[in-house]
Parts: sequence; C-alpha cells; structure tokens
Amino acid sequence: MCDASINDALPPPRRKVVPGMCIKCKVTKPSISIRRTLYCKDCFVKASIVKFRAALTKSRKRVELPQTKVLVALSGGAASSAMLKLTADFINMERRGTDAEPPFTGVVVGHVDESCLFPGSQEDEICAIAAESGHPYFKVALEDVFAPGEGQLALLELVKASIAPGATRDQFCARLVEPAQTDSQADQLKALFAGLTSATDKEDMLDIVKTALIMRLARKLECGAVLLGDSATRTAVKVMALTGHGRGLSLPLEAGTESKWFHGVVVVRPMRDYVVKEIAFFNRWTRQRAAFVPTFTTGGPRRASIGRLAEAFIVELDRDFPSTVPTVCRTLQKLEPRAEALAARPCVVCGMPAELDAHAWRSRLTISNAQDTEQLPVPVEASAPDLLDITSCLCYSCQNMLHHTTPGTVLPRFCTTQLQNAVDSTASANNHNDLRAKIEEFLIDDSDGSDSEHNQMQ
Repeated sequence: MCDASINDALPPPRRKVVPGMCIKCKVTKPSISIRRTLYCKDCFVKASIVKFRAALTKSRKRVELPQTKVLVALSGGAASSAMLKLTADFINMERRGTDAEPPFTGVVVGHVDESCLFPGSQEDEICAIAAESGHPYFKVALEDVFAPGEGQLALLELVKASIAPGATRDQFCARLVEPAQTDSQADQLKALFAGLTSATDKEDMLDIVKTALIMRLARKLECGAVLLGDSATRTAVKVMALTGHGRGLSLPLEAGTESKWFHGVVVVRPMRDYVVKEIAFFNRWTRQRAAFVPTFTTGGPRRASIGRLAEAFIVELDRDFPSTVPTVCRTLQKLEPRAEALAARPCVVCGMPAELDAHAWRSRLTISNAQDTEQLPVPVEASAPDLLDITSCLCYSCQNMLHHTTPGTVLPRFCTTQLQNAVDSTASANNHNDLRAKIEEFLIDDSDGSDSEHNQMQ
C-alpha cells in the first residue's frame, strides 16, 4: 500500500532513451546532435516541421492573426529556402484532417531581384526554387523603388536630400525635384548607392529598400502577413548590428518574432528557433536547394561594416559558447516596444519610429573638434524657399547615414510619401506647417486617391 501511494505521487517517467540510438524512433543510429539530443535523419526532418508548426501557431495566436493570405519572402538563401519548404509541409500537415480549417487562405512567394546591383546573383536558381514550391511567384526589381506611381502625378517628384554647405550641425535639408527624363530607374538606383560613402550605409539602405518593396508587394497582393526567414543566428547578429546603429528604440519591431508596425501587414519570423547549422542539415536531407545571395561586404574583411563585424563576433563567440545565440534571442523576446515608439511618427527614410529630438540627443553624444561645433552662418542657399528642413523627421540611425551621404543624392520614391505623412502629423506642428507650405503643390488631394497610396507605402 505504501509503495503504491508513493508510485502514484511520482511524476510520469521520462521518455525512454536507448543509448546510441535516435531519441525519437529508438531504432536508428543518430545522424545529428542538437543540444545533446540525438536524431536520425527522418526524425530530425519531422521534428523540424513540428517546431516550425509550433512557432507559427504561437505567433498567429499572439498577434491574433485571422485567416488571411500570406506572403513568403524568398531571398534565395538557405534560411528563406528552408522556410518555403517548411511552410508547404506545415500546410500539408494541417490539411490532413478532413475537417481541418486551412491555416491561410492562400500562400504566395515574393522575391526582390537584386541583379541591378549584383550582376552575379543567381536569379534563375531562385526562380526555380520558387517554382518547385507550387505556390504563385511574384518578383519585383530593386530599381522599382523609383517607378512612378500609377495615376499619382504628384508622387512623380522625388526627394533630393542634401546637407546644405555650411549649415549648422545636424541640420538636414532636402528639396523636391523631378527626375531627369534620360535617367532610367536602374541608373537612379545605382546613383543612390553611389552617394552612400560606407558599406554600412549601403547595407542599411539595401535593407530599407527591400523591406519597402516586400511590404508594397504584400499590400498589392492583399496579403495580411509576411513571413521572413531570419534564423536564430541571423537574429542574434541583427540585434548586435541594430544596437550598434543606434536603433534600440525600434529593436523589438525590426528583430522581434512578430511585428504589427507596418499598417495592414503583420510581419512574422517563424525561423527564430533554428540556428544556421540546423537549416543547413535540413536543406541537405530534404534536398532543398538554395542560392548564393551576394551583398556589399561579400568576401570582405570582418571590419568592412558594422553588420559584418557583428556577424563575426556572434559566430566566433558561439563557436566557444554554444549558448550565445539562444541567450541573445531569449533576451530579445523579453523586449517590448515602448509606448513612445508605437506613438512616434515613422522616419522619412527607414519608416521606423523617429524619436523626438533625436538630432539634439545625437549632438550631445557627438565628439568632434571644437572648430566643427562652432555655429557657422547659414548660406543663402540654405534659406531658399524650395529647401526643406527634414531633421525632425529622421530617426537617429538615418541621421547618421545621411550625415555622410553625398549632397545631391536622390532618395527612393517612398520617402516622398513618408515625408508627406510626416507633414500631416500633428507632432511639431509649427515646423511641419512650414514644410507643408513648401510642398503644398506636390501634395495629393483625397479625391485623387491619396489614401490608397498612403496605405500602400506606409
């Protein structure tokens, strides 16, 4: 009797472990060890699908995502290709039940063609990967950020950002210009990146442009969610890089598992539980192809950019301390967007929250020569009626980027729309009233469809 009562009070026995065999099937020799857990090939693939299903289901519940069409962002790399494969397996698993409700009303694959900047990119291979998934495939070119809007004549004007010569520190001026008829969209895109002086700024602008294009494609296809293939390793690197860029305010929105910052579109990162080695083994054993995705620092030294340096730091640290990546990701998961970040207006360039008085805070932190901090007289050019002071419309990170940008660089077209949205904001009313007076002729009336363009580009 005593022994029976003691046995009833004991917790249920743990799953039986057969030494030297797979933790799941217990009859096959293991092929991989994940955090001291042994799996054979088949059980590892099944466990990866189950983990993806659990992560995606939890994300849908946390953001209360209804049944909607979803866009899978495919860059062609190992993580996004694995995510495309896992999404198909997840849908097939959900449909096994006869009465099971499909998780999404539809799945489409979206890709940003970067061949304009990187001629060596494997676009044909990426198209083949998307075709194998069986889902509709849509591709947008990187230079489409300079494409004119349909029926929006006022938005044909671009924002020309330049720091006026001799202007006071942290004063960023811009003017609205018309693009030259002889300049193609590809030429305008190359001129944009030629005006950025560092690899760090170029990588930042590339991420900004790609994000804007993916969001615009998602809204055009009426998708309520976008799946991004940021792995755990990539997320840890991103946390370090964004912190180095001064993007702590928007860190939960840019690297979190879910984000509702983009109006009308929910961003979900279901690959957050996979490190790069897991993804490599999954792609190998499922024969999932992946393409080579070049960037500005490909083959460069570790100090080529902040992102490259953060990657080298995380990878080398995780090599000796395997808990580095999971620890960084768990710490990020505890972060919540601050109220002032959610209430802030979007930055004109990146679209992330632009903190108030970021320029003043940046000036207090800047260390420079005493001669550089002297108040220089503002030239006549800086007080011209067509110049706009957009300093208060920029976040801290974008101020750093534009501070070294070559004067005369033309920003992407979506910056024009975000500038209009900033002008319409009620914050800093006096300064923005001056901006409105200068760009009044470029604004679109409600009857001309400004609301639809605002929803597409915000």
